[in-house]
Amino acid sequence: MIGAAYLSEWVKLKRRTLLLSTFLGLAAAASLFVVLIFSNAPAHGNGGLPSLQQLARPNGLVFGLTRATFLLGVVAFGTAAAQTASEYSLGTLRQLLVRQPRRVTLLAGKMLAVVTFMMAATAFAAIVAFLVANAMAQSRGVSTSAWFTGTGFGDLLNALGNIELAVIGYTILGLVIGQFLRSAVAAVIVGFAWLLVIEQFILTRIVPSAAPWLPGISLSTIAGGGNSDFGITYSHGLLVAVVYIVVAIVAASITFARRDVTA
Repeated sequence: MIGAAYLSEWVKLKRRTLLLSTFLGLAAAASLFVVLIFSNAPAHGNGGLPSLQQLARPNGLVFGLTRATFLLGVVAFGTAAAQTASEYSLGTLRQLLVRQPRRVTLLAGKMLAVVTFMMAATAFAAIVAFLVANAMAQSRGVSTSAWFTGTGFGDLLNALGNIELAVIGYTILGLVIGQFLRSAVAAVIVGFAWLLVIEQFILTRIVPSAAPWLPGISLSTIAGGGNSDFGITYSHGLLVAVVYIVVAIVAASITFARRDVTA
């Protein structure tokens, strides 16, 4: 039964306007980060920017994509929140519940569909970003031989796995916020405000030591394989993110199963 709910959600997700805007938008964002990093890379180390020598290392191929993960996550959050909340504002959820009265089953199928949609969009963005990285490497005279060694492929797969895990986290949190607020605009505003403003305000003005326990920082830690800025290990970030996601899914399931749908 989850399969039917999953496929029904894909009917909406594969609309050309949503599909093209999401896939091409993420690809453009990831490629922009790659272009900026390669264009501004100095010959030798210069603060936070990777140098041309560093870009020639086995993990040089994923530098730009890793830096773009936060933007990819924000887009995933907004897309997921809008997809869930729009079911309420457009009045389509009631019709879906007539066909599938098992609410938790319907919610599980919808969540799985949106998660796989965002994973596919992220994978597409990664492929485009890698092609752009190769072109930029040639233009800056960066050797790419180390990118395609055993170590290079290992770094690539590890980075892609971490980025996909982070995107899954952002997507699920977006789905949950969208369901709770029932308004696409409100869900996107609240989510963006938290990720872009509130977390930073907490870190700079209220409790700087709270970084290891914030959801956005935890997901960024996963994407980067650790967070040296705040001294957060990958395993800690993964554990905190999993706790947030599990709690969010449980809360969403209980609320969705018991809350009246009037529109």
